[in-house]
Amino acid sequence: MNAPLLEVEDLVKDYGLPRERLFQAPGKVHALRGVSFAIQAGRSLGVVGESGSGKSTLARLVMALDAPTSGRVRLLGRDLHALPREELRVARRDFQMVFQDPYGSLDPRQTVERIVSEPLAAQGAPRDEQHRRAREAVEAVGLRANDLRKYPHEFSGGQRQRIAIARALVTRPRLIVADEPVSALDVSVQAQVLNLMQDLQAEFGITYMLISHDLAVVQHLCDDVAVLWQGRIVEQGPPERLFAQPRHEYTRTLVEAVPEPEPPRPGPLATPFQSRG
Repeated sequence: MNAPLLEVEDLVKDYGLPRERLFQAPGKVHALRGVSFAIQAGRSLGVVGESGSGKSTLARLVMALDAPTSGRVRLLGRDLHALPREELRVARRDFQMVFQDPYGSLDPRQTVERIVSEPLAAQGAPRDEQHRRAREAVEAVGLRANDLRKYPHEFSGGQRQRIAIARALVTRPRLIVADEPVSALDVSVQAQVLNLMQDLQAEFGITYMLISHDLAVVQHLCDDVAVLWQGRIVEQGPPERLFAQPRHEYTRTLVEAVPEPEPPRPGPLATPFQSRG
């Protein structure tokens, strides 16, 4: 088997708390407690868990936005947290992030073209290349080239998330980390964005790490699921097995918490085509 695209090895992250007493050592919050997993190129891993389980901390460490207390994050064999700053800046073209709030992650004062081409500008790409690849990225997510001249407030929530995905695509990354990418959208729009992400994966071979609390979203998009609880992965496997036969008590709790559609109530309106005698 080929080497994984992303390898996370024994990742630990502790946050210090304010000192409560003068001669007492400050406390710590153990956000991650030895998390390990790997993702093969072109595959998708969903990370699920309740609020406070460590999902967003894990996303920040994988994106090298924060440093781990210990452990390694390897992308294409490179330890991201051991790279010098300049090498890390160059390496960022291979991994990008889609955030939860499609409006809050877009600068309302900038045009779509400036927003989408920003990662290329940070890499020092020429202006003509920035324009060309921004146009290609917005067209890849189903928007039009003339949308580049518009501002975020001129778009719907689903369209703004498409802009955010276009920005993540513009450097042609190997990995996209998506932190709750559809939770701020209406249910009718969520399916459109998830289907778009699937189409882009099939077309460009993108690898996804999807952070979510919604099991239905993870089941729709991911090949594998890791259940995070109190900073540890307590269960991992394909979603069809994990959700049908959960082995860990916490996984069972998550599955049982998913609301089920209420069956129609019996009554005169339930059988409108009943024959009359």
